[in-house]
Amino acid sequence: MPEHDLTTAGADQDLPLLRDAAREAGLIAMRYFGNNPQVWMKGGTSPVSEADHAADAYLRQTLLAARPDYGWLSEETADD
Repeated sequence: MPEHDLTTAGADQDLPLLRDAAREAGLIAMRYFGNNPQVWMKGGTSPVSEADHAADAYLRQTLLAARPDYGWLSEETADD
């Protein structure tokens, strides 16, 4: 995996992207609140819902489009 700029300049560029993506993912998840989203159990004891998958899909698409070299690791996504 390539080295990434973790200096203040790099953080200054990433922070607005991350903040905006997190806010939008929250809005996506809130659309499911009170609407009885489908829920599955993963690993037998941990619930995951449509809202989780929708927010995860948005974050993956948005963040990888903006920073394709950063990679993706998520609780809701199978590892490659």
